[in-house]
Amino acid sequence: MDRKKWRDLSPKTQKALSVGAFLIFLLFSLSLLLTVGIPMVKHARNPELFRSWIDGMGIWGKAAYVGMNILQVLVAVIPGGPLELAGGYAFGHLEAMILSSLGIAIGSALVFLLVRFFGYRLVEAFFPVRKINEVKFLKSSRSRDILLLVLFLVPGTPKDLLSYFCGLTEIRFPVFMAISTFCRIPALWASALGGDAMGDKSYVTAIVIFSIILLCTLLGTLIYFLIVKRHRKKNGKEEMQDN
Repeated sequence: MDRKKWRDLSPKTQKALSVGAFLIFLLFSLSLLLTVGIPMVKHARNPELFRSWIDGMGIWGKAAYVGMNILQVLVAVIPGGPLELAGGYAFGHLEAMILSSLGIAIGSALVFLLVRFFGYRLVEAFFPVRKINEVKFLKSSRSRDILLLVLFLVPGTPKDLLSYFCGLTEIRFPVFMAISTFCRIPALWASALGGDAMGDKSYVTAIVIFSIILLCTLLGTLIYFLIVKRHRKKNGKEEMQDN
């Protein structure tokens, strides 16, 4: 339905169609989680099993892996770490990084556009209000794009939440896509590199890589906490001044 036809509908009809489409999307996401998401994570947590599963699909294995990354972003509750590790194990670090980046870019684009259509209630369907409130400062922050660049770049930040929440802000779609795609590449590559090392049985190298990832994740979590705390305190002071 184009925008003109949509505007011609009555507000009541628009609301009914939006609610219906929203419920269909939630049911679709739930069915994907149960039928694909849970089995996918089960396979990904056993890299050797995952490699055999992917190899058995031939050329379609790469397409399936891209689809898994799309699903991981779209459904949000599916963890990405095991998938990235298993991808490095199955494909090698460079190919896994490229395939993961492609899938995440497609998934992020879908999430952004869906949130622009459905609004806040779609974000609330996947994340608790407390988590959403943590990043509300991004809607009004003058340095929003720079903050998003930092938050997407460092490991340990809630990137799925950020992808959903960005649809509620005024950020332009090309800017969001550039940040959410390219700033994730270092972390994706590191995880795939660790999986690749495990596949080559270079366990010492894998341990070093995972230790660095863990350290960066802890640092990223701290950075996220400090940014949220700073803006929460700032907003609190502004509210007191207004009163």
